[in-house]
Parts: sequence; structure tokens; C-alpha cells
Amino acid sequence: MSSNILPSNFKGKIECICEGEHLTSLLNQAVQQGMELENIEWLDGHRIRLKVPLSEFLSFYRIARKSRNRVRIVKKEGLPFLLKRLKRRKFFVAGSVLFFVLILLFTSLVWNVKVEGTEKIPVQHVQALLKKEGVYPGQWKMRLPDREEVQYRLLSQLPQASWVGVRVEGTRVVVTVVEKREKDPSGEQNGDAGPVHLVATKNALIYDLKVERGNPMVEVNDVVKEGQILVSGIYGDLNDSKSKKIVGAKGKVWGEVWYESSVEIPLERKRKVYTGRREKHVYPYLFSHVMKNPFHRKPPYKSTEVMDHFHFLKLGRWELPVGWVEREELEMEWMKERLSVDEAVQEGLVHAKEDLLKKTGSDGRILGQKVLQKRQENGKVYLKVHFDVIENIAKIQPILQGE
Repeated sequence: MSSNILPSNFKGKIECICEGEHLTSLLNQAVQQGMELENIEWLDGHRIRLKVPLSEFLSFYRIARKSRNRVRIVKKEGLPFLLKRLKRRKFFVAGSVLFFVLILLFTSLVWNVKVEGTEKIPVQHVQALLKKEGVYPGQWKMRLPDREEVQYRLLSQLPQASWVGVRVEGTRVVVTVVEKREKDPSGEQNGDAGPVHLVATKNALIYDLKVERGNPMVEVNDVVKEGQILVSGIYGDLNDSKSKKIVGAKGKVWGEVWYESSVEIPLERKRKVYTGRREKHVYPYLFSHVMKNPFHRKPPYKSTEVMDHFHFLKLGRWELPVGWVEREELEMEWMKERLSVDEAVQEGLVHAKEDLLKKTGSDGRILGQKVLQKRQENGKVYLKVHFDVIENIAKIQPILQGE
């Protein structure tokens, strides 16, 4: 039965009321001709209600007229009549289709990339790495790379991060970065480090001490070796278990440390110089694509640097992946610059100091420096420099049971 009903719904049906004296004869003739009449209902002795397939309605109407019966259409059903009604409302149908297409389109795109959990790592740096991996506003969600692969690559390119997580929430991608915690060797950053000693991280000459708690084991101008206890976390006689008291050491110990750095500086280098000539253009931006003008001619510059400034349209607090780009093309030239040996030496010393201070941290400072060796070879100057540095050499070491 369902196999007959389904095609009739697609072909269309007409519900009508027939009035006359020969209704029985009308029904018999229709059935003899193979018409599929449905829902026949006698309203009274001279009226019936029934449904006739659209394809057979004209034949049924002719039979009814010949048998002197009147036919009045009550209702039209089925796909043909629906399409006819929709045809009269073209703009409504087009608008509805466009609306659903846009909904599908916008929910299939990444509208926003949010980076959370960063304090020291710049958000712009993380977003630039994500864009290289194919995660950016305007990207199709189906074209997003595998999340575990993105997490692994980001973690390998962010040495300051201990964990990276990527998740998709609707039309936005949320990247969570957990940064590594830098521990102060003296345990000051973590407050009370508990029962610990402060020991030397390297060989040094004691320069100064700032002991907040504990028993100092060294004095200024003492020479210490790596691993030697600088501040003990135990008061009293270490050999008498009754008199000794474990309090834990806390403080800083500065030592004079000696370093040797090797640096090489080229005597000739290229430097980028802008001539001041530039051209500006504005292009539409749509779903990560810049719609360039195909008739635009490139500026007559030998070398250029392109700077893009993106402006996105916003819908409330949502940033849409459409807008415009202000593109600026700057003319530039590469200038060869030759340094004298003295200038190269000064530049090398600056680089060596910067690298050294990165290692020593915020407490480090350079007392003095001396160039041990200087030679010029193959267009470069090679330096070996000795530095006297003051830095915090203390680190915590747990007090073992039985000490």
C-alpha cells in the first residue's frame, strides 16, 4: 500500500466533491477505466468526497460531465502544486535557499583563533606558527590539519611551552599553551622551599651573600667548588642530633665567575635601505584570499618589500573572515657595508655580552672583559674574549634523611 501512496504524493492529487443523481454510475465507470480513486466518502445520497490522481483528473472530469454530475475542487495536494506555489514566490525561495547556504558556509569556516594561557610567549608569535600549520581565520574546518600533529609541531617550535592543546569549538579554534615555570635556584620564587641547603652551581669566588634563613658556610672572597654547600639549612652541631635544628636555607649567594666566549664577525655585510618610494593599494579580502586586481601593474622597482595591513568586518563581537587589505609596496635596495677591524671588534663584544647575560639571568652583571685573541681571516674577525661575571650561583639541594 505504501508503494502506491508514495508515487501518488509526488505526482499530485486533487480532493473534490461530486454532486448529482448518477454518482454510483460515475464511480463504476472510473474504476472500469483503471482510475485509482482514494478516500471515497458519501456525504449524503447526492454528494461524495474523494481524491483523484492529478494525471487522471481530466478523464474523471469528462466522465462526470457525461453522466451529468458536477465536480467541485476542494483541495490540491502533492509536489506539482507545491512547485507551482513556490514558482510564484521566487524571491522568497531564493532568499530561503541563500540563507541556508550561508548558514552552512559560515558554520564550515574557522572565524576566530583564540590563544590562551600565554604570559611570556607573544600571542602574535603563536598565531603566526598556527597560520604556517594551516590554522587561521577563514580556513575551512574540513581542511584543518590533525590536532595532535599541530600540537606536536607547536611544542617543538615553542621552547618556553611545556604543553600545547588544540580544540575546535564551533567556528573557533582554541589553543591552550602551558608555559614552563622558571625556578629560582635559591628557591625564593617558590617561597619556602622546605628543608634544603643552598649549594654552588659552579666554581666561583664569593662576591656577596644575602641570607634570609640558614647557616652561612662561606664568606666573601672564599673560593668554592661546584656542589659545595654555601648556606646550610641546619642550625647547631651537625654531629649532635639533639642540638641540631633543620630550618631550611633561603637566600642568594653571588659569585665571581670566569667565562671565555668565541665570536666571529664578517667585515662585509648587506644592509636593507628604503628609498622612500612606495605604492599603496586596497584589495578585498575573502576567506583567507586577497582578491587582487588582475589589471594592476607592478611598480617599476627592482626590489620591493610588501607590507599588508588587514582590516576585518565585525558582527557584534565576532570577527568575520571578510574585509579588506591595505597593501604597501616599498622600494628597497641592498647596500654593502664594510666594517673596519675595530668596528667589528666592538660589534663582536656587544654580541658576546648579550649572549652571556642571557645565560646568567637577571641577577648577572659583567665586571670586566679582556680580548685574549684577535685574528682576521677570510673576510672575518675572530675573537676570544675573557669575561668576569657576577651571578647568583646558589641552587637548592634537599636535606637528606640522616644529615
